Amino acid sequence: MSRIGKRPVALPQGVSVTSGADFFEVKGPKGTVRRAMTSDVQIVTKDGQATVEAKADVAPEVGSRMSGTFRSHLNNAVTGVSKGYKKGIRLEGTGYKAELKGSTLTLSLGLSHPVVYEVPKGLSVQIPGDSKNTVLLLETVDRDLLGKAVAQLQSFRPPEPYKGKGVRLMVDGSPTASPVLVKIRQKAGKAGKGGKGGK
Repeated sequence: MSRIGKRPVALPQGVSVTSGADFFEVKGPKGTVRRAMTSDVQIVTKDGQATVEAKADVAPEVGSRMSGTFRSHLNNAVTGVSKGYKKGIRLEGTGYKAELKGSTLTLSLGLSHPVVYEVPKGLSVQIPGDSKNTVLLLETVDRDLLGKAVAQLQSFRPPEPYKGKGVRLMVDGSPTASPVLVKIRQKAGKAGKGGKGGK
């Protein structure tokens, strides 16, 4: 078994783990995460900890790989249901803004048409009142769901490398009124490349 796979996952108060032949489920104060699981491993809970163990009839190299993989999934789920996962997004550009009605998020991103995004079940989206409709706060218990949502939202208007316009990630914990943005690798414009001006 891998060294990571051997490490037990501590279960905070109020968090429980159940598992079957092909799944595991983690419940906590923030919600529930259910994941498919290979039949090569099993989850054993004892004394407030959960350990992913390879089954006796599984080849050592397979058991080691699978135990490490599902230990990571289990740990992410425990963190999600106990603390939650959050991400802030800033719409950076003139006229960029967001509007949320029910589960429908409409984004104005400088395109010829608004972009409509249906918020998936299990994901909470808020637009803070002090952000002038340019900040989205995403929260969920499911780390994978959050990652997919952020990637899809950024795909609508990826941050461009010259002026930094686009759907930008905020530094965790930054204020919504004037957020700190995650840095992107910017490129110099043509005038800044040392090229000859004029004819």
